[in-house]
Amino acid sequence: MARCIDELDTWRVATFVVVMLAVGVFCVQRFVTQVFDVAFEVCVFHVPAVAIVVYVFVYLGRGRKGC
Repeated sequence: MARCIDELDTWRVATFVVVMLAVGVFCVQRFVTQVFDVAFEVCVFHVPAVAIVVYVFVYLGRGRKGC
């Protein structure tokens, strides 16, 4: 059980880091300077951020059997 709790904490930290990176890139792109193409920005930063948030909240949030 302790391993599952540690794994969930690790996923939450990873989620926070990826989401903050996506928000930071979004703010830089919109308010400071255009560094990346919009399609590249969305595919590299925003899609993975949404995917990891959905994974953590849907799959890990409701708990897995066997942990």
